[in-house]
Amino acid sequence: MSFGPRPLERALAVTGPTPGAPPDAPPAIAPPRSAPSPAPIAHDAAGLQAKLRALLGEAVSVSIHDNRSTMISYRRARNRLHLRVHHMFLFAEPLVVRALAQYTRRRTGQVDQILDGFIDRHRGRIGRGGERKRAMVPRARGRFHELQTIFDQVNQRYFQSTIEARIGWGRGTGRRRRKSIRMGAYFPESRTILIHPALDRAEVPRLFVEFVVYHEMLHQAVPQYRTAAGHRSAHSPEFRAREKLFAEYARARAWEKANLKLLLRGGQRQVERADIGTGRT
Repeated sequence: MSFGPRPLERALAVTGPTPGAPPDAPPAIAPPRSAPSPAPIAHDAAGLQAKLRALLGEAVSVSIHDNRSTMISYRRARNRLHLRVHHMFLFAEPLVVRALAQYTRRRTGQVDQILDGFIDRHRGRIGRGGERKRAMVPRARGRFHELQTIFDQVNQRYFQSTIEARIGWGRGTGRRRRKSIRMGAYFPESRTILIHPALDRAEVPRLFVEFVVYHEMLHQAVPQYRTAAGHRSAHSPEFRAREKLFAEYARARAWEKANLKLLLRGGQRQVERADIGTGRT
C-alpha cells in the first residue's frame, strides 16, 4: 500500500499480514488542526518507540532504516506493532509523531498531509551516506563458520525473517592475550552486526555462534531504553526475557563459562565495539 500518488522516494507502505490489529476506530491522538510545530528535536529509536507506545497504548517495536523508496512500513504480529521508519523520523516534532501513530490505525487526509509535508521537508536526508554504508559491508564467510547462513536461519526461526542487517566478522588489533572478550556488536545506524573473530575456530560449536548472532539480532527487535534513573540501557527486562527464548540458551551459556580461557587466548583480532561478553551486566 503506498502513501498517496507521490514520487517513489516519498512512498509509505504497509507490509505483511496484520493479525490482531486494533479496531478501525482511530485512537484519541488526532493531531490538532492548526498548531505551530516546535523546532525538531533528535530522538533515538528507543525514545521514538516510547512516545508511540504511549500514544497507541500497545506494544511497539521501532527499527530505523535508510531506504530510498519506502519511508514507513508496519505490520502487527503477536500483539505488537512492528514499525520501520526512515531515519528522518528521528527528527520528527510531536505533531508528526502523533500523525505517525494515527497512520498505523487509520489513515486520513489530514494525517497524509502532515506526513507528506514532513517527508518533503526532509527530502535531503534520503539516501544520505548510502555509498559509505555499502563500502562497510563486512566479510561473512569464515574459516569454520559462515555467518550469513547462520543469520538467515536464526532470522527465520526466531524473528519470522523481520530483522534486516548486515553481518560479518569484526576487525581489531592483533593482541594475542586479553583479560576480557566481548563476542559481538550491533550498530543500529548502519544496521550492521560484527562478530568477534575469536569465535571462528573449530573448537567453538555452531550453537554458541548462533546464540551470539541471536543476541545481536535481538538488539534490533528490542531497542535501547532509558531506566527510571534516566540512564540508557541496551538490555531491558524484555530483552533478557527474550534472550532466554533461544532454544540452546542454557547450553550456550554453559559452554561460554567452561571455555572462557579458550576464547581469551589465541591471537585472534578483537572487535572495536561490542555488547555481549564477560563482565557486562
